[in-house]
Amino acid sequence: MSLQLEQDAQVPIQTHIDEFSSRFAIMIFIWIVTSIIWITNIDSILEKVIHVIDPCVEECTNLYNPAKWSEIRWLSGALLGFITLIPLFIYQVFTFSRPGMMKKEANWLLTWLVLGSIAFIVNIFLTIFVFIPYLFEIGHNNHVNLGFVAKYDVVAMLTMAMAVIWIEVLVISGVFALVTAGTNGLMHEGNSRWWRLRVHGIISMLILLSFYGQFTLSISLMVISYTSIEIISLPWIRGKSNLHISSPIIFDEFGITRKLLFAQCECDNDYNLPENFQTSNAFISFNSICTSKNEKEKLYEIIETNKFTDFFIFGCNSKILNSQIENNLFISKCKLRLEISLHNPKLFNDLEHYTNNTNLLLSSITDPWSIEQSVSKIIENVRTNKDDTYIVKINDGKTINHEKIDIKQSILHIPQGSENILITELESLGCKYKLVES
Repeated sequence: MSLQLEQDAQVPIQTHIDEFSSRFAIMIFIWIVTSIIWITNIDSILEKVIHVIDPCVEECTNLYNPAKWSEIRWLSGALLGFITLIPLFIYQVFTFSRPGMMKKEANWLLTWLVLGSIAFIVNIFLTIFVFIPYLFEIGHNNHVNLGFVAKYDVVAMLTMAMAVIWIEVLVISGVFALVTAGTNGLMHEGNSRWWRLRVHGIISMLILLSFYGQFTLSISLMVISYTSIEIISLPWIRGKSNLHISSPIIFDEFGITRKLLFAQCECDNDYNLPENFQTSNAFISFNSICTSKNEKEKLYEIIETNKFTDFFIFGCNSKILNSQIENNLFISKCKLRLEISLHNPKLFNDLEHYTNNTNLLLSSITDPWSIEQSVSKIIENVRTNKDDTYIVKINDGKTINHEKIDIKQSILHIPQGSENILITELESLGCKYKLVES
């Protein structure tokens, strides 16, 4: 299953298949038309290319395989036709893919398509007019020094040039895929293996299919491709994600590892917890996650990057939490926890009052911690502010009710059966308290 973003249309998969088919058919038709147009002028273009790559002072090229020459002509026409359609190709691919992508993913795709296309065109010109003529000149000089008479097959020369261009295109595409993913914040040390596996897998498959029957050559090209992509992309492969949030790993009663994320929705509150809010748990603040699509996408990325298993939200003034968030968190193997969702700054008198009670509330959560651990964390917070009157509210350990309190009061939420332990600790500290059942 995949995430269902708010902008995603709820349509059957057949609708997407039909749209893809229609866009693909249009592209193929236009590509055929442009290729035929180029074919009518391809002989003069190939003549100029052969003149550039011919290493002899006097012409020493000849045509030994007319059938292969026809193949070269059609391939060259198709290549020029594709280059002509690159802007339309980028538009069609991006338009079809954008509705189902997050903002960062869309930025990566567009960047990769544009820069990859530019690199593709520049690479063709540099290879044909600089790199290949230089290689042929070196080879020709060696032949002359050995006493050979230079006679070259134009089909073999152009075939070699196309093979070199194809390998360069594959390597450049792989490099740009990883580098642009890293610069757009999609790839990092935590998921670089996922990216590399797919990039290397696709490129290796294309190399094997392109040079079918030439096993040694295919393996050599795959090694060159793998090495080049890894070396150039290394800084991004080893880079840390800018969405990384430090969080303790907790073992619950079943021995399962858990990672918790607490988030504040600021909405239109007069005061909110600062981003450097002191807590032993992972914490992040959103401006308005209940209404902002971008912030919801950011939440999904944070959870996916850090592998959080539990997500708590509080401070939100919205009456209804979007069920879509819960569905997407479930797909990411993260549980939406609503126990403290009603905790809101409007229930408190100032920022300090709100901060103290927030710390106490986070300390009172018993899943995945034990009751003893929660009571211990509550007492640690109480020691820093003994002058308050503490309202000890007993709940069922799942639902936590919230209410407005006075400036010198703080609420301690504890599950039923643990009140005696907490009261004993409060009395030993000399704190005032009032026991209330929810």
